[in-house]
Amino acid sequence: MAEKLCPSCHKVLKLRESGYPMGSSFLKADRVHVDIYECPECHGIRLYAAESDMVTCPKCGSVHSAKEACAICAMNAAIDEAGK
Repeated sequence: MAEKLCPSCHKVLKLRESGYPMGSSFLKADRVHVDIYECPECHGIRLYAAESDMVTCPKCGSVHSAKEACAICAMNAAIDEAGK
């Protein structure tokens, strides 16, 4: 993975969080995962598409961080349970 530089002060960015989920759990097309980087100099935050720690759910096929359970399957299970 190539180093990422701060566009403001040109220091090397530090990875703060990988595979952070953003967007809706209801619509998997709207859900994205990002790697969050912070500049140690100016403390600016930059978001990049997640590069690692991503897995594909064998049940529904959605892609999510390995750190979290499949949100789509969890929502479907909750909806199914509520309908009983």
